[in-house]
Order: sequence, then C-alpha cells, then structure tokens
Amino acid sequence: MGSHETQNQTQAAADQVRTAEQREAAGRDRRAVRTIDLTDEEIAAIEASEMTPGFEHLHAELEPEATTLVEEGARIARELGQRGDPTKGQPADKAFRNSLYDDN
Repeated sequence: MGSHETQNQTQAAADQVRTAEQREAAGRDRRAVRTIDLTDEEIAAIEASEMTPGFEHLHAELEPEATTLVEEGARIARELGQRGDPTKGQPADKAFRNSLYDDN
C-alpha cells in the first residue's frame, strides 16, 4: 500500500484526466435532429446555409469509415502513392531485397 500522499496525488491526477476527457467529450457533442421532424422551411434554411470557415474538418464525420482492414490499407497506400515522387524512387533489385534480411 502507498502512503496517503501518494494516493492523493494519484487521485488528483485521475481527476485531471477525467476532467480533460469530459471537456473533450463536450467538444464532440453533436445535437441530432430527425429530418422527419423538420418543416419544409427549416429544411430549406439548412440547405441554403453555409458552414463557418474553420470547421471543414467536420466533413470527415460524414464520410463512411472503411469497413475492413484491407480497405483501410488500400486507402493508406493510395495516399502514400500520391505523396511519393516516382522520379526519386530506387529500384527494388535483388541486392536491396537481400539487404532486408541481413542480420547486421
């Protein structure tokens, strides 16, 4: 068992983490409204509205997430392929492949 001082410090640290997690969760909180409950005027107002600049990252919430690891891997490979420069690539010749298995 630890001393009371150590236990108090541990509890204080846990309280700080819990408070930070609560603040983070509150920032992610989204109000959901069923579209069936909206009037035609409210739907028209929403369609005519524009998002405030700086909140473009919220569009990612609307994109469906990959359902399998294969799809996620393919997405990462595509992104890496777009970032790469094929003119700077080096060939994967036999010497290179063998060097991957060297224990040195």
